Amino acid sequence: MGLKISAISSVAQASPKQILKKASKPALITAGALISTTAAIAAKSNANVNKVSMPVVEQKMRTKVGEILDGINLKEGQPLVVKADKSQIPFVAILAEEAYKRGASDFNLEVREPELEKMQAKYCKEPDFAFKKKEKEYYNQKGAAYLDFNAKNDPYKASNLTNAEIYAVKKSNSVNIPTRVQEKLSSALNPAEIVDTILNLQKGQPLKITAEREHEPNVLKVVEYAYKKGCGPIEVTYTEYGDPIGKARLKYAKEEYLKDVPSYIADAWKERMDRHEARLFFDGEDPEGMSDVDPKRIVMRSKAISSIVSPIRNSGPESQWNIIYAPTTMSVKSAYPDIKDSIKALETAADDAKKINRCGELEAHAAKLSAVAQKVNALKLDKIHFYSIDPNTKMPDGKTDLTVGLTKNAKFCAAAEKTDNGVIFLANTPTEEVFSSPDKTRTNGWVSATLPLCLNGNLIEGIRMRFENGKAVEVYADKNQELWREHVKSAQGADMLGEVALVAGSPIFATGRVFNSTLLDENATCHIAIGRGFDECCEGAKDITDYKEREKYLAEHNVNSSDIHTDFMIGGPNVVVEGVTQDGKKVVLIKNNAFQI
Repeated sequence: MGLKISAISSVAQASPKQILKKASKPALITAGALISTTAAIAAKSNANVNKVSMPVVEQKMRTKVGEILDGINLKEGQPLVVKADKSQIPFVAILAEEAYKRGASDFNLEVREPELEKMQAKYCKEPDFAFKKKEKEYYNQKGAAYLDFNAKNDPYKASNLTNAEIYAVKKSNSVNIPTRVQEKLSSALNPAEIVDTILNLQKGQPLKITAEREHEPNVLKVVEYAYKKGCGPIEVTYTEYGDPIGKARLKYAKEEYLKDVPSYIADAWKERMDRHEARLFFDGEDPEGMSDVDPKRIVMRSKAISSIVSPIRNSGPESQWNIIYAPTTMSVKSAYPDIKDSIKALETAADDAKKINRCGELEAHAAKLSAVAQKVNALKLDKIHFYSIDPNTKMPDGKTDLTVGLTKNAKFCAAAEKTDNGVIFLANTPTEEVFSSPDKTRTNGWVSATLPLCLNGNLIEGIRMRFENGKAVEVYADKNQELWREHVKSAQGADMLGEVALVAGSPIFATGRVFNSTLLDENATCHIAIGRGFDECCEGAKDITDYKEREKYLAEHNVNSSDIHTDFMIGGPNVVVEGVTQDGKKVVLIKNNAFQI
């Protein structure tokens, strides 16, 4: 089950509500990065834009960025706080890159969102969090430099770009999705189903949405529907196309700043949880968006964030959260390689998404999964055995021969979850799994992943691991092996299992595609996860309200504790799943990719 423990990009881009003051000298800056290559821009531009030389345009902007940074006298270790219009993202991307190269400790960006602000004003629901004051105080104390770009203080004009060049730059940072395709995407992301069924958002409850910029039209529909239902306030954080700000930090920030997480981040998480803020993540990132970043730096940043966020997450009150599949032109490149046109691929993905997300039938589907979980629990299993079969000989081939032992208090859960306040919600959309947390000391044998894993914007392929008495003692991968090994060593408990999940008959598997998205691929087939286990999967744990006492109870039952939780897929038509009951009886749970119980 996908567990959203940390988000590198969102923390890297933590945005203040407003900039405190304007820079005294030159022009101001924007959010984002120069996204497309010259060829990509030329391909989608008109005749005038075709004459634009993007390398020349970029050099003009870099020259202006240099003048601005000289003008504010940016110093080593000084944060830079920027406010900008979303159309100015490509310029700000260059600014972020150059600021980090000069030793900036942080680059904090706020992008104006006029459509969202209009809704907030209309429904009198402007977010009002106390941590925002602490955020301002933090940057003041750190001696931050402040820049504010807008229509009057236009960085493009300050860079002496022609109208054609400005048009080309702005065009490089957007995707023109035809109405028919947008309508199909909207049908797969029904606001009523998201707000009422998936999140079960309560009146007056705050909501934080994290999405790709390409998701904006559908995000705004969800926001308006939620406001009309009396929910809110609602905040939205967009990852700009290609995540240029997050990538600039990961590529160019000094290590000491890469490891540093501003103190107000902890305050923000605590306040949001105390206010029972629901969280919604639109899943549509580029699976290989960080492939040009040093994996060790990604792990370094992720570890720094997790060390701050995870203890707060795990100890605070639980509210509704959901990760929902929402395809983009970035995500479909990997999943639909046979369709070269990105818009046609997106249209096909939108058609598939309606089936994958089980639009209109989620409640009935959740009930069916709960029934399967009840059947598995009734078996009183002691352990689960996964073994792979050679499709030709029909005999075990040894690639996977893994036994996962369960605790005496193990409980299989499915689909619907319950918050501390008793609110029922769905944590993943799609959801196809029946899952539990094993005894962390009782995993033994070899396992081979049957699908790639997308980890921090990198694809890891061909994972093979050997477990002995719960610990991963041999770790291999055909692609990005060192990244995977670093991840397995990145936190306490990262080398032991926190989840075992049963999946069969999934519409995701039926597409015949590999999505290179953990959300989708883990719901296509059986999977296991290294890292933290689930409270709800250990009978009696959720009844303990004191966090320390609950952690003690989980430890006594050998449920794994960790700052990470990473799923990878091990099932498929050539993998048989057997259960062994507490009295030694063998029961086939899954065969030929179908439940047998």
